[in-house]
Amino acid sequence: MIPVPEMDERLCHAVQCALKRSPESLYDLKKVKALNDFCYFGDPYYQEKRSGQEPGDFSAIGQMENLHTLVFGTPRSQRIPAVLVTDFSFLAQCKKLKKLDLRWTDFTDCALLLQLPALKHVQLPPRKQLAGTESLKILAERGVSVELPPEYVSPVVRQPAQGSEPVREVVAEIKRRTALDCWQLKIQPDLTPGLFDSKFGGLPYWPLTRPYPTDSTGEKLILLAQINLEQIGADAPLPKTGLLQFFVGRGDNFGADWGGDAPSGFQVVWHEKTDCSLTPEQIRAMGIPTHADLDYWPVLRESAIIAQRTTAWMGPSDGRFDALFAQVWEAVTGQPPAEPDFRDFLEESDWDYVYEQLWSSGHRLLGWPYFEQFDPREEEGPYNTLLLQLDSDWTETETYIMWADGGVGNFFISSENLKRQDFSDVLYTWDCG
Repeated sequence: MIPVPEMDERLCHAVQCALKRSPESLYDLKKVKALNDFCYFGDPYYQEKRSGQEPGDFSAIGQMENLHTLVFGTPRSQRIPAVLVTDFSFLAQCKKLKKLDLRWTDFTDCALLLQLPALKHVQLPPRKQLAGTESLKILAERGVSVELPPEYVSPVVRQPAQGSEPVREVVAEIKRRTALDCWQLKIQPDLTPGLFDSKFGGLPYWPLTRPYPTDSTGEKLILLAQINLEQIGADAPLPKTGLLQFFVGRGDNFGADWGGDAPSGFQVVWHEKTDCSLTPEQIRAMGIPTHADLDYWPVLRESAIIAQRTTAWMGPSDGRFDALFAQVWEAVTGQPPAEPDFRDFLEESDWDYVYEQLWSSGHRLLGWPYFEQFDPREEEGPYNTLLLQLDSDWTETETYIMWADGGVGNFFISSENLKRQDFSDVLYTWDCG
């Protein structure tokens, strides 16, 4: 096993966010497809602007042969220093890189960007910091969107994706094959949810005689979401009555079981019947914590929600999508795809069309999942059904849900257990934005 090379601690943090664990070998680096969390609020390393800070070693990025997104990150405060790299030669090895954000680095040599054949969008530091800026014109001629600070916005205007005829047919067939009924969940900012209502965060309903769920250290779990099944008009394969609740833990992992020493714990609970005589005061007397008791947690504000019936289709972030796309492509065109990954042989407009038509983000019950990083499920594993997806959700004035820089949380169950209404075996995962 080839060991992991030494790397800057900011890069190490970004890799851990992408993998949801520390890399154990060089092979792990080849799994990384997106790096976009080099800075995180609360780490003392980024809370002080160090004088004489030395550039870090980021050369390990060159080993990530499947990397398509590299965002060095936007400082959340002027106290957080820019990412000092100096030697960006590793970029030349990132042949699949499509999106690159270098705004908050010491990057200078624009000619290096010409060695990235898959590049579609790049954000750069101020022009006065750059050398070789004649390369930017060549990039624009290639169709690359080049973004400089406001006074130097690229003149290239990207048109909405239209999709060629075969790609439109392929997408239509994928929709036909994978269409699933689901419920789209929407936050209602002007409503205050009650004890028995559908909501994100807040005080959960809980019977006084039933043991309350805890994590691996005995700490009480916290309500992430509560769905009143009668309120939303649920039917098969969901139960039609009662409350469906999703509890997770606290700490850096938010209760996810990623190994290591961090406490883990989560639970999905179905109350077939509810005791409507219970009051919030009785629940609070049990010492049940809520999101309001924590400084750092995905749900920042208790929110009432409504559910709308809709149709979902398998999207590109699902681990099974590439195989399905290849199968449908051959059925529609009569020829096998030129490459196993559709991103490697479709034109940009077709690639964008696939994503626009089959995007599966947002809050939902059932349907198909969306991931910011990658699908963590085993290919033949039992967790074949999305139970709940809780996405990051914010506006210009209010943040309701935030999974570490705009990520997403998911709960999966086997279709057989869902039919039996057995919620004891569930996979819970979340990733960084």
